[in-house]
Amino acid sequence: MGTVLVSTILERCKTALNDAGAVRWTEAELLSWASEGQVELVSKVAPDAAIKTSTVALVAGAKQSTPPDCIEIVEIRQNASGPAVTVCDRNLLDRFSPSWMTTPTASGAVENWMPDPQPDTFYVSPAQSVTPGSVVMTYSYLPAALTLGGTLGVRDIYQAKIEDYILFRAFAKEDEAGSQERAIAYRSSFYG
Repeated sequence: MGTVLVSTILERCKTALNDAGAVRWTEAELLSWASEGQVELVSKVAPDAAIKTSTVALVAGAKQSTPPDCIEIVEIRQNASGPAVTVCDRNLLDRFSPSWMTTPTASGAVENWMPDPQPDTFYVSPAQSVTPGSVVMTYSYLPAALTLGGTLGVRDIYQAKIEDYILFRAFAKEDEAGSQERAIAYRSSFYG
């Protein structure tokens, strides 16, 4: 997704750590923290760091599953066939149309969608028939593990956040005087 080279990020971190030769912290270790930092960034700090829009095939019924790489649904904007879909309050739908989950649509067109407390589940109304439709979904996704020769898996504007995460993890491992304070500062910068 990004264009910043992973090697550039690691070199910057090695410089900040005064470990250009990767003696104290190996490149493999720094690389694993960079990958871990991307996931932490998207799931807890900035869901917009890795976001995409895809056509998602639905299954029969009202209960649906998110794509395997989905962390959080941002929106479901329309049916793949065109008509718009709006977010809806499930409690309201339950109150005013109690059979909405068991009354499938003949056309496969979705009118409303509802998030669910389970992160990998959402609901659509009307329920889908045995020949379900598809929707256009925008969601934050799980970035792939980084490789040394690859590029950042999140948007380039988050390069500094990934570097902060690597430095937080590196200094947290260190036992020299002042390292724990530096770890806390980089952690605060990442999560702040």
